[in-house]
Amino acid sequence: TQEQELAESYKVKGYPTLIFFKKGSPIDYSGGRQADDIVAWLKKKTGPPALEVSSAEQAKELIAANNVIIFGFFPDQDSEKAKVFLNAAGLVDDQVFAIVSDEKLVEELEAQAEDVVLFKNFEDTRNKYEGEEFSEDVLKSWVFVQSMPTIVEFSHETASKIFGGQIKYHLLLFLSKKNGDFEKY
Repeated sequence: TQEQELAESYKVKGYPTLIFFKKGSPIDYSGGRQADDIVAWLKKKTGPPALEVSSAEQAKELIAANNVIIFGFFPDQDSEKAKVFLNAAGLVDDQVFAIVSDEKLVEELEAQAEDVVLFKNFEDTRNKYEGEEFSEDVLKSWVFVQSMPTIVEFSHETASKIFGGQIKYHLLLFLSKKNGDFEKY
């Protein structure tokens, strides 16, 4: 409200608005409103797109610590697929990505070179990407779809993920928590 010209130049329409500048270029924040969401987004923007994993113990700790984490198994990080993976990792703000380069570790983690595997702590806990096309957009869509539970309780936090994402058709079930049978369904 004090710097109206500045706000207008960056098209600020509501408050609070977060804009991150990287090498002078503005990046609008579109994530959640919780502190954890904001911190995760900032870490993603200021650090490497994917964490380097150097041991099986580190991989297991990362899998346990994150609801969803996507691993790329690329002994050659300069390969075309590795570059696509890292670019996609930089574009997906709300998930953690990790990369494994050590060939022995790739085997130890029951993967093969150039596999992309999404680990999650619900439903199918290990999902390997098996699509024909390997592009940033396709990988982003796959990550979005695989990282969403089949059934999501509607709330302020989940609304944008449900209706603002790649999944265009939804089946809605309305239940009252007061009836006492909510968990059953």
